[in-house]
Amino acid sequence: MASTESSWPGGGDRKAAVTPLYRRLPHGPHHLGADAVTRNQRGRMHGAMIEAVATSGYERTSVKQVVGLAGVSRRAFYEQFANKQECFLVTFDVIAARGARRVSAAYRTAGGDVPQRMHAAFGELTQAISANPKSAHLAIVEAPKAGAPALLRLRRASAHFEQMLSGCLQQASPTGPLPGPVIRAIAGGLHSAMSRCLLEGSAETAPQLAEEMLQWTLLFQTPAAKLLAERLAERARRALAQGRKPPTAAAAMRLQTAGDDRQRLLEQALELAVLDGYRELSVPQIADAAGVPIAGFFELFDGRDDCFLAALDMLGTRLIAFASDERLRSEDWPHAVRRTIGELLGYLAAHPIYARTIAESVYAAGPEAIERNAALARALATRLTEGAPEQARSALAVQGVAGALSHTVRCHVASGQFQLLSVLSDYLTYIVLTPFIGSEQAAELVIADS
Repeated sequence: MASTESSWPGGGDRKAAVTPLYRRLPHGPHHLGADAVTRNQRGRMHGAMIEAVATSGYERTSVKQVVGLAGVSRRAFYEQFANKQECFLVTFDVIAARGARRVSAAYRTAGGDVPQRMHAAFGELTQAISANPKSAHLAIVEAPKAGAPALLRLRRASAHFEQMLSGCLQQASPTGPLPGPVIRAIAGGLHSAMSRCLLEGSAETAPQLAEEMLQWTLLFQTPAAKLLAERLAERARRALAQGRKPPTAAAAMRLQTAGDDRQRLLEQALELAVLDGYRELSVPQIADAAGVPIAGFFELFDGRDDCFLAALDMLGTRLIAFASDERLRSEDWPHAVRRTIGELLGYLAAHPIYARTIAESVYAAGPEAIERNAALARALATRLTEGAPEQARSALAVQGVAGALSHTVRCHVASGQFQLLSVLSDYLTYIVLTPFIGSEQAAELVIADS
């Protein structure tokens, strides 16, 4: 095998000739049965998919590239996979299952108390990232780009990890399990930290990351876990029964925009990308839906991608406006965080097109859209936390908050529950406050009726 799995992804020459990673099975007798041949070819195609995605990204990876790297025929490929996406999904499943087994085994076999065993599990996870960055890149960074089926696969893998995390934390504390949405948000912060490590391409940071991940996770343990879960679950049930109020009048004023040609084009670009899929989106389609002549479109934008990126920036400006409250930099910071998150999630719940844009559409729109989406999450996390009265107790605080927000929205959109986002504000408030004021004070504030 010619693959260099230990090298970090993203630096390959996309135009270079494809050199097979594996030797082809010899023609004629080779003492392998049909099942063994199939397993051999399938394994080679998984390895080839990992290498191709590391070099070219999912969107630019082709079946031709995969079969060339695998040293198999196109016929052999299509005998096992319907298309590139199916091969990618099965490869993701293989990587995710292998990772879950390794992490679980590390936790079970490690000595010491629960935090020590969790450290061993995180160490195994980050060591796998360091040793196999291309596989990790496919599973963590590229998976959201492979369409709705991949987002669902990612959600299932994340749910399995969340169950493991919940079990570990429950063993570590006799006060009861943390609420499910809190566990999900913690996991989102961990995913964001691993993604950032991969994107920065620094293998040296992986060992330290294990310690930071453990510190981030243990921050949220609280003696009030049972009461927190009960109170917030009841509050969520009441909110669903009564219906959440729309954004405040002040917030609505901040979000007003003019309904000119440019505005209509931006709104239609977002809506059509969600309803019909970004890959089907075209300039004539956007212009026709907005009631703007094609010539008028090109006076404003260079093309479809330019229009969508401008629409994403428009949406980002609207969402950032929620975090412009000066009270986020005052002594009232904890309560301002609570109000801001409530307004932000209420707005996304009331505007499912916007929620689906940042959770789904951006991942089909290319690297620039994905980076702007990630920058939006980081900007929101920064605005929410920069006025905190104390220094963060975790190096992952801002990145973790950004990941918690993104992951929460993405999971609820993937499950078709984006309308429930508005009831999650108290859970995410706990996530934002805890790294700065501690879990006990954060739990007291969130549990107390507003």
